[in-house]
Amino acid sequence: MLECYRFGVPEGPHSEPWTAEYHREAVHVYSESLPWSYQRDIAKLFRDSLSAMAGFSIPSELAEDWAIVAAYMREAAITVEDWLASDGPRPDRSGPAVSPELTAGTPRVVHWDALAGLTTRDGTRRLKDACVAVKQYLDSEASPALKSAERLMLERLVSGKAIADVASEMGYSERSMYRELARLWDKLGVSGRAAGVHKATAEGLID
Repeated sequence: MLECYRFGVPEGPHSEPWTAEYHREAVHVYSESLPWSYQRDIAKLFRDSLSAMAGFSIPSELAEDWAIVAAYMREAAITVEDWLASDGPRPDRSGPAVSPELTAGTPRVVHWDALAGLTTRDGTRRLKDACVAVKQYLDSEASPALKSAERLMLERLVSGKAIADVASEMGYSERSMYRELARLWDKLGVSGRAAGVHKATAEGLID
């Protein structure tokens, strides 16, 4: 949406795109582009995400960002559910689960320019910043804390060394090394060396 303003889309009236007022207008944009079933699934995803977020104890400095993200998902879910429960999206309830405006030739894209035209640049930026802050916090909570020996194992494996060589360097027998690595893969939630190395590098678990 921020890109849309760069291309001349005028700002809209809603300075807080996480409110019910914004979503009551945004739902009409969704209905012009997204299948009925997709809107339903998004509402469910937001509900499930809110349930997951409810179990977190967050630092005080994240409270405002957390509240903005939660409000956005809550109001979006409520609005979409109300819209789908009404007679608006689908006059023939026995027909295909898609919005009536959609035809076979209609691209399944969200009209970001229309959404940007409902809110302000500052409001959009504030929502984006809140989402980034919450995602970074959740990513850090999900990443397992590795012991120094575990990080060393991963660093050696990332460098391409054979497991036998890593075992020798770290004072393990090869059999013991395989046991240690099996525990490490379980800790990382992966199935083996390739997936473990990929996760370690992708998520910055090692230097």
